[in-house]
Amino acid sequence: KSEHILISGHDGGTGASSWTGIKGAGLPWELGLAETHQTLTLNNLRSRIVLQADGQMRTGWDVMVAALLGADEVGFSTAPLIVMGCTMMRKCHLNTCPVGVATQDPELRKKFE
Repeated sequence: KSEHILISGHDGGTGASSWTGIKGAGLPWELGLAETHQTLTLNNLRSRIVLQADGQMRTGWDVMVAALLGADEVGFSTAPLIVMGCTMMRKCHLNTCPVGVATQDPELRKKFE
């Protein structure tokens, strides 16, 4: 039973996916959100589901568009990561994050503390 659906656009992501996934997959969140909202509404399921959208959400305009297309929640990831010190090296999936934000390597994690 689904209670929460996340629509994540192709523009988002921190680089934790493989390079082919980052460059060769996905659609804009606007399309997925609008389709999901309409399908749930047509099937009388919309009141049971929380829709969240993310993927390069940066401004109030993005939040407003997401709300108008049916989002109940909006996720922000890139801006908080940058505030935490991320330099957007797109190496998250390699476990070699140079600033220690996205790694499990104890030596690299020390840079983030």
